[in-house]
Amino acid sequence: MPSTSIVQQDDMPHGTDGRPAYSLSLRASDSLKNTSNALWDILSDLWHPQSNPHGFVTLGLADNALMQEQLLLRVNSDFDLPGRHLLLNDTITGSVQLKTAIAHFLTRYLSPFKALKPSQVIVTNGVSSATEHCSWAFCDPGEGILVGRPYYRGFNRDICLRPAAKLVLVSFDEVDPISVSAVSKYEEAIISSRDQGCTIRALMLCNPHNPLGRCHSRSFLVELMKVCQKHGIHLISDEIYALSVWRHGLDRATPMEDFTSVLSINPDGLIDPKLVHVLWGVSKDFGANGVRLGVIISQENGDLLETIRGVGQFSSISGFADYLTTTILEDEEFVDRYIKENREKLAAAYNYVVTFLNDHGIPYTRGSNAGFFVWCDLLTAYRRVQPNSPPDDSDSAKQNRSRELAEKLAQHRVHLGFGDDFGSEQPGWFRITFSQHRAQLDEGLKRIVKALHS
Repeated sequence: MPSTSIVQQDDMPHGTDGRPAYSLSLRASDSLKNTSNALWDILSDLWHPQSNPHGFVTLGLADNALMQEQLLLRVNSDFDLPGRHLLLNDTITGSVQLKTAIAHFLTRYLSPFKALKPSQVIVTNGVSSATEHCSWAFCDPGEGILVGRPYYRGFNRDICLRPAAKLVLVSFDEVDPISVSAVSKYEEAIISSRDQGCTIRALMLCNPHNPLGRCHSRSFLVELMKVCQKHGIHLISDEIYALSVWRHGLDRATPMEDFTSVLSINPDGLIDPKLVHVLWGVSKDFGANGVRLGVIISQENGDLLETIRGVGQFSSISGFADYLTTTILEDEEFVDRYIKENREKLAAAYNYVVTFLNDHGIPYTRGSNAGFFVWCDLLTAYRRVQPNSPPDDSDSAKQNRSRELAEKLAQHRVHLGFGDDFGSEQPGWFRITFSQHRAQLDEGLKRIVKALHS
């Protein structure tokens, strides 16, 4: 007897809902229409001075290539993989040895109020997976997670795509998004969203900030904790750049805060510790995006950790990544030396790029002291050097010129972070990643200038 779920129409099998039988689910079809895979195309055609001189120069990925030689030397000098790491073993959410190494390492560097325990750590195949787990665990479909603008563009995918949570954006207008004054904007967004029928379940903070490259102050974090407690929402602090802070003091009149982990603040009287969670990984601070290893830390919310363990096989790390990361983190002498040198190299690379920007009259935000980025206003420079630039200063005109500039950058095969993808409140801003080898930086900066004048 033929299946009743398939009917024949014009020799094409269809399901009972009228869609072709070979079609994707509605959610997959929606993802196909609304999710761009352009980045993967760029990564398959990367510039190389000899083998692919016409490829894309990427200054848009959050990669740190500055310490590759040092890390490879350490890895290749002592890599003796035990046979057990070829089996399933206990590495699905991180082996006990790895979790112990992570807890000890982050206790040293994040200075938590209470020392971390291995049992408070879940390991995933990257912080993207860790973010998605948190979104899935905290939100039912249609509920919201707050993020301040501009924000890490990957949150659109990690928070929304499969968990079906909503990304609720916080605008700051003329308020510095890193300042204590910005906290009131988060609370306004919580109330406004609730009035519009969307329950906010969590607030996602990127500290140090991506793309602004600045650290939130202890005072900011304390006030944000109070808001989260008042409204009963989770505080997720993405601290993936925690150890990549490379200068202190003042940048002209802009203060540069030292890094403060939310774990270092005594939650008593501020927030229920069950609401506080931290993400970290080796991708940025150790320049190892390809290792794919992220961490979820929750010191008091055992239910969160246990439910993520239940789905941990969807984000399990390899035995290779487990062993490699363990051996590195246990080598405190190497780690301390690596972090110190990495900070020095990041500072030098930043100074090199902003000197170039100053020489070419390209504005950028002041106060960056962490991460890999310069947040710059290429649209202003573009309009200045264009001989027939229209005088229209309307938002729509600026948006059109900004997209025009983005297309010219693509035509010159230089890849940057486009401000629209980061929820920039102003058109024409781009994120430049400066943590690249000098030859790649030079080629990319040269192509940017050519695009501006084209």
